Amino acid sequence: MRYALHFCMLALLVASAVFPSASDAGLAINEFLPAPGSDWDGDADADSKKDEWAEVVNSGSSSLDLSGYLLLNGTDRRPVYGFSGSLGPGEFAAVYGSEASAWESETGHSSIGLSLNNSGDMLWLVSVSTGDTVVVDSVSYASGAVGYDVSVGRLQDGTGPWALYDHFLPKGGTDGDPTPGASNSSDPPPHIFRVARDPLYPTSADSTTMTVEAGSASGILQVLLAYDINLEDGEEPVMDLVSGASDLGTWAYTILPCAAGDTVHYRFSVLGLASSTITPWMGYRVRSGSLQVRLNEILADPPADLEGDANRDGARDAADDEFIEIVNCGATEVDLCGWSLTDATSVRHVFSDSASVLASGEFVTVFGGGAPTGFVGKVFTASSGGLGLANSGDVVYLLDDTGALVDVHSYGGEGGDDEAMLRYPDCGDTWMLCSEAGLDAAFTPQEPNAPQSAVSGTTWGNIKSLFR
Repeated sequence: MRYALHFCMLALLVASAVFPSASDAGLAINEFLPAPGSDWDGDADADSKKDEWAEVVNSGSSSLDLSGYLLLNGTDRRPVYGFSGSLGPGEFAAVYGSEASAWESETGHSSIGLSLNNSGDMLWLVSVSTGDTVVVDSVSYASGAVGYDVSVGRLQDGTGPWALYDHFLPKGGTDGDPTPGASNSSDPPPHIFRVARDPLYPTSADSTTMTVEAGSASGILQVLLAYDINLEDGEEPVMDLVSGASDLGTWAYTILPCAAGDTVHYRFSVLGLASSTITPWMGYRVRSGSLQVRLNEILADPPADLEGDANRDGARDAADDEFIEIVNCGATEVDLCGWSLTDATSVRHVFSDSASVLASGEFVTVFGGGAPTGFVGKVFTASSGGLGLANSGDVVYLLDDTGALVDVHSYGGEGGDDEAMLRYPDCGDTWMLCSEAGLDAAFTPQEPNAPQSAVSGTTWGNIKSLFR
């Protein structure tokens, strides 16, 4: 997906089918969506690249062998997807960006998906046989022709003029819903834009609010939340419409606090007039209401030049000087042996037997690499060889030796601001940047984050005295 969207009138320049004609060949481009604003490929994750889609239809009277048919993108006609299998008369096949990326990787092409340009582009359907490439169908669209979650499709399928399906525009469009994998004249199942829970990682002290954003031009009759606790005591309450309307709104339901260690499984069902959409089962494990050990400071983007030498080894390194700091906020010591730090990609560090006991009020800092120098207390380098913290956004998880979630921090673009993100004060519930906390330093590994920290001056003094 490329950017610079403008919401204006449809301005399609449709290239008539070249030899053979779409009606003769049977297969035609039928609908496409260049600007996904929500999940379309069904993996419960909205992605501007993976959730683009294009659809073809067999408008002929006999089944078609799809081997040899390709989708091409752009004026340079770059192959983005190769079809396989067969398609019966009147049947539809939707190709998502995630499928295009996989096909590109398998066939040795750069894995960039459908790459439908929001500012105007061209899509080709060709047939390749015995070395000859024949254009079966093509469509071009002009700058600003589409908006988020708006598709362009033929009505009638395969042969008719092009029209917008824009009901899912942010403020609600005037026409119908996109119909991937189905006739453009059909009433598709309700579309789920996003699901969420708040808090994302509940403790035993938290009620958890589950929300669903969904829409259907023909209206949504009901939204249900099916959930159980430890695979027992299943319930399926009706969710309340809390904003919007039945054709485009948000539904919510609150689950009361559960015991620490409980696992809650859940899924959502959105019921339309003619059909329903049901999400896969999801789940979360309830944490203790009082977090004794917490993530306390994270540096994903060390400042430039020597100022960013967070590990004090005499050189600034974008990877080596990343760090994650943990603190024991409780009154008793905790053995971290077997505990791990992971991010959204992989396990980054596992604490070994060596110096793994964390005293009350004590810090431990894990750097990406290098040779950390001159610190008081427990300082390590990542056992995996690096922390790999993404500047543009990532999730850091602290897991105990059983793999249970102890603490988590999710961040976005603030991770790339050349300074650390930290709890202020230490052990508190609020994360902020060092500059937002009024600190002169861009990071404070192995030190309290605030003058009146939850880690008291007396405790800190006692810790330092152990290493004099």
